Amino acid sequence: MTSLRATGLRERGKKRRSEQILAAARELLRESPDKALTVERIAARAEVSAPTVFNLIGRRERIWAALADQGLADLDLGALRVIDDPQQRARAIVDAVITMVCADAPVFRALLANWEQSARVINHDPTSELEACLAEAVGRDGITERSELRRRAELISAGLIGLVHQWGARLLTERALHARGRDLVDFAFAAARGTGG
Repeated sequence: MTSLRATGLRERGKKRRSEQILAAARELLRESPDKALTVERIAARAEVSAPTVFNLIGRRERIWAALADQGLADLDLGALRVIDDPQQRARAIVDAVITMVCADAPVFRALLANWEQSARVINHDPTSELEACLAEAVGRDGITERSELRRRAELISAGLIGLVHQWGARLLTERALHARGRDLVDFAFAAARGTGG
């Protein structure tokens, strides 16, 4: 029993320190987004050693991924299931992701500018929720075909990543980002209905 308690304490300690490290990285990006985000700076701000950052989070690429993933993990996309219309729910999912990114603009702009693998799949990707919206629309909104739903959801997510990159480069305003994100959903649903877009 004592070893189980010790393991639980150790895991909680690791989780707490990991959150502390990511919070420190966010603070540094908010304060000076143009300054290099190094493991050493993060460690100093988090009041841990650089090896602790490497052991709990990883190298810079993993830090970027963890920051993005943490932001998406904080979104409760499941709560949007109360929206009855699947297309409107898919639009709300895209809007929620965009709102989260824009709310912490310094962090996400730095992330987009510096994370070479920013288009890779992360743990809390909205694709599955978008696919569920498309699946729910089958037989209900003129969508008769179940095939290709995953691919359409992946295309919405990929398009969203591209739009967020344009916003990160200041090529799109937040308002235009929201509008084009909703367009992605509308085009995917129109294509699933066979009505084009």
